[in-house]
Amino acid sequence: MPTALCPRTVEEPGSKGRVSALRLQLCSLNQEDAAADAALTTCLMWVAGVLVETAGDVADPRTAKVLVHRASAALAAVPVPPENGSGPGPQQLTARQLAVLKQLQEEVSLRQIANDLYVSYNTVKSHTRAVYRKLGARSRAEALARARELGLM
Repeated sequence: MPTALCPRTVEEPGSKGRVSALRLQLCSLNQEDAAADAALTTCLMWVAGVLVETAGDVADPRTAKVLVHRASAALAAVPVPPENGSGPGPQQLTARQLAVLKQLQEEVSLRQIANDLYVSYNTVKSHTRAVYRKLGARSRAEALARARELGLM
């Protein structure tokens, strides 16, 4: 009888217990540690992306805040890869920065993004600057291209 990879529990999506259990199950499938970590990272990034996307779709700001909090917890549980001397990669984006990044591809103004995400215009400007900095971009188009390269979109 196959075991379920994601058993239902009352834990947060990014809780250490649930993440450790998923990693152990991935390792038990005869995956190397690096491959298991890559699969775990993919799972957590997907879950966080779905939560942020859903948060952008709901009309209730309280529900959106809870969803973004859960996405942030999932992203915080992403395994840190060991240093391999290949140089620093882009810094990890927060859940809200990911939400702003997804909105940037719609080619709408920052003010409209602020309205859609129920935050101030200055908050969106701050998130946008952080996204550009973390992705090493100087423009919206460059940030979107880099995000696609990294599989963030």
